[in-house]
Amino acid sequence: MKVVLAESVAMMAIGDGVLGALFPVQHTTRWDIGPEPWRKYMRMYAKHPELTRALSLVQIVAGIVCASRLPSTPR
Repeated sequence: MKVVLAESVAMMAIGDGVLGALFPVQHTTRWDIGPEPWRKYMRMYAKHPELTRALSLVQIVAGIVCASRLPSTPR
């Protein structure tokens, strides 16, 4: 179960990273909901699309590295 959960997290990280890299402003403004501290945080990324792209690329790589280190079968 731990392997499946870890792979699910890796898949979400990769997908979120792809959206952030391709559509940094749109992706972050879609999450401009909820408590004000969170909204302020998301607006900061919307104002800095190059930073959002760079962090999204790091997120993609981290997700791939995480997935590549998982065993082939669930344990």
